[in-house]
Amino acid sequence: MKLGTVTGRVWATKRLDRLPPGALLLIALDGSEETIVAFDTLGCGDGERVIVSEDDGAADLILGQDTVIDALIVGIVDTQS
Repeated sequence: MKLGTVTGRVWATKRLDRLPPGALLLIALDGSEETIVAFDTLGCGDGERVIVSEDDGAADLILGQDTVIDALIVGIVDTQS
């Protein structure tokens, strides 16, 4: 799992039918210059700190088997110590 900050949204005119309801968000990962696209079912907003899982098992567990998602937001960070 990785920590990051929501920096924007990805808009698409077409989506796969098997993609569940949610948004595709741009996430700037902490400690690197890397930005990834992650699927959000929590309703995260710009500037929020999030926990991202890039493990296929996490997406399968939460969204069902055979998902097409490779990075999933699994939490919103309230505080960090």
